[in-house]
Amino acid sequence: MDPNSHMHTPTRAGLAALLSMAAIGGGCGLWDYKAADTATEPVEEAPAGSGGTTDGPVDTGFSGGSGAGTGSGSGDDGSGDLLEIAIDTITPAYGTTAGGDTVTLTGGPFDTTAVVQLAGATAIVASASATELVVTTPATTEAGLAAVSVETTTGRGDRADAFRYWEDARGRYGLVGVVERAHHTGTYWDGGTPDDLHRATVYFTEPHQHRWYERFTPTLETCRSETATSEASFVFFDPGVAAITLQPSAGASLELVYDGMGFTAEAPEVTAGSRYDLLGLGGILPSDDVAAVLDMPEAAPSVSNPPISSTDNPFVSQFHTFQWTPTGADWVLIAMTIENSAADDGFETVFCAVNDDGEFDFDGSSFTGWSGNKQAIITVSAVYDQHEATLPWNQGLSSIAGMMTTVGMAATY
Repeated sequence: MDPNSHMHTPTRAGLAALLSMAAIGGGCGLWDYKAADTATEPVEEAPAGSGGTTDGPVDTGFSGGSGAGTGSGSGDDGSGDLLEIAIDTITPAYGTTAGGDTVTLTGGPFDTTAVVQLAGATAIVASASATELVVTTPATTEAGLAAVSVETTTGRGDRADAFRYWEDARGRYGLVGVVERAHHTGTYWDGGTPDDLHRATVYFTEPHQHRWYERFTPTLETCRSETATSEASFVFFDPGVAAITLQPSAGASLELVYDGMGFTAEAPEVTAGSRYDLLGLGGILPSDDVAAVLDMPEAAPSVSNPPISSTDNPFVSQFHTFQWTPTGADWVLIAMTIENSAADDGFETVFCAVNDDGEFDFDGSSFTGWSGNKQAIITVSAVYDQHEATLPWNQGLSSIAGMMTTVGMAATY
């Protein structure tokens, strides 16, 4: 039977909405994030090469700062007044609420009687000289900016809002999003097979434990309609920079621009098989590069059932058995988008997040309605979202989803 007797040949213009929704990862409230309650205006950046040093007044709206003044006194002239101790630089000027970070203070005059406090808690002084103190930060229960003070038997110095505590994120995620290259297959497209689609979106979040697939389904090996509400919730924050750069091990870098919620780009090219580093940030974040925040799969899955790489549109059922060649991905995202007049935009997508074992029975009962003789967009994506990066500001993990996607068409029956 000729599948084209049951459906029109797909056109580029007529399927633009389907492609943008199914191939690039829309649905399930995917972009429905909420902003953090904490103000996130950027702190004043340290000079180049300072490695996150605070060496001047900090202008910020971030809550959590405390302390006042820059020291007082007329010097040790025998009258009993305390010397004014200078705190010139603090390197790095950030750490986690768990404490235990090594921080160096310069200035002085310091001595071996120095007591250093951050956010009112006493740090451990590892070494002391007249011009430098090396300390281990104390733990705290509150993230945000904190005062730093140094007191010796002869003097005192204070810096307000001079150190930033980040909520400790060890074992949790603090960087999410999707970088995707979608490859169209089959020779049934009206006007020729469309070009590959490339897109990147990255969000900085407060620590959480959600994998990216939880935006689609609650667990692996399950399916859900985009009309369902996701239980995964991300609190994002503005790092205080206008753009970020993802630099691959090979190929062109990705320049992503802040859009008020995250960083996005209609990327000119996403390089398959590349490892991406996040280049120095600034703003309220350290200016250090972060290695290996994203790995891209080598290729999109080769899908044998339904045979979407053929010259004619294949048939697909509501409970179709999908088959593909496993690629060793962390997981695979299968999506089917069909026309549905009951949906707000006239289309509905059901997503299935599954193990990369080469076969899965699609659960089309998640559709609010199903009928034959309809066009369906089919996408099968290999996904990497478990990366080696450690985020320097909060010791969290990156869970940006690197996706290589195969896009095809089918006819429902």
